[in-house]
Amino acid sequence: MKNKRIRSMLFVVLVTLFLVILSSLALAQQKINLNMGSTTSTSAIYAWCVATANAINKANVGLNVTVIESGAALDNLRKLKAGAFDFALSIDIPSAMQMYHGIDAFKGQPWKDVRALFIRNVTADRLYVRKDSGLKTFAELSGKRFSPGIPGSSSAANIVKFNDILQTKIDLMPAALGDAIDALKTGRIVGLQKTSPLNAIDSSLIEVNLTMPITAIGYSKEDAERVVKVVPYIPFIQTSKGTISQLPDAGPMYETAPIVGAMTHMNLPEDVGYRIVKAYVEGLAEVAAAYPAIKGWDPIADLFKYVPEGGEVPAHAGVVRYAKEKGIQVPKRFIPPEYKGN
Repeated sequence: MKNKRIRSMLFVVLVTLFLVILSSLALAQQKINLNMGSTTSTSAIYAWCVATANAINKANVGLNVTVIESGAALDNLRKLKAGAFDFALSIDIPSAMQMYHGIDAFKGQPWKDVRALFIRNVTADRLYVRKDSGLKTFAELSGKRFSPGIPGSSSAANIVKFNDILQTKIDLMPAALGDAIDALKTGRIVGLQKTSPLNAIDSSLIEVNLTMPITAIGYSKEDAERVVKVVPYIPFIQTSKGTISQLPDAGPMYETAPIVGAMTHMNLPEDVGYRIVKAYVEGLAEVAAAYPAIKGWDPIADLFKYVPEGGEVPAHAGVVRYAKEKGIQVPKRFIPPEYKGN
């Protein structure tokens, strides 16, 4: 009798174990693998990209995200269109809008499939120079060698554009961040552009500043106004003296300050987009621990709040679904034609 009871219990345990394994295998088979574009691994923003993927992967929403290093905004948009990425981070709204309409960087090549997923924050495309250079403004970079940023990034493309608009005649040397920092240290360039939090220098430059003091320079009000006349969708902000915590003497000046976030395309299923957004928002605390600059920003509500009319691209259908579930008002200009909800 005792042996029979033991055999029965063993049978139950084995059956339970079999069902658990079967369930796990089924879940693994159901998982959708997604390639996510990011930025260069030497950028402080890469930590945000990795943390975002981790938050989605840990959320048990049936998604497996792989982070792929890239050249940031413009590179990510082109690879989205080519099908290399399912979605991508580090894309500013103005660049996505250019692609949507086929203007500027994407002149004659409109792609109406691009869709917004969520925003990260508003940042400054900051111009850093050696402090001993004595430079104060973008115009004073005339004739100097300067790195505008990573090849393929929107911030680098904007510097090239501004150089042409303002006829500044800067000797531009696009480069990966690590190469640009090396060139700055060895005196081959006088400065570099690096996307940074509004009130701090980028973390990749903290050590540089300790060994070779740097400062930030910007645009004069007149030059900012001249740029906006040609490219009205490029946002400028005024940075007061003392705003940048590690560089208290920098400013006042004007800087470009784009809204940056994540983009995908309309062919990503609505449910997949919904799961990406849900996992990101619910894992925001974990992401913020890795990249504190996102604290205080609402990834969905602030997308609809801060993107000016005419500067938007449609939101992904999954974003609209999530927003409506959470009671977030979605302006009509963000609702894509493929969204079939109420």
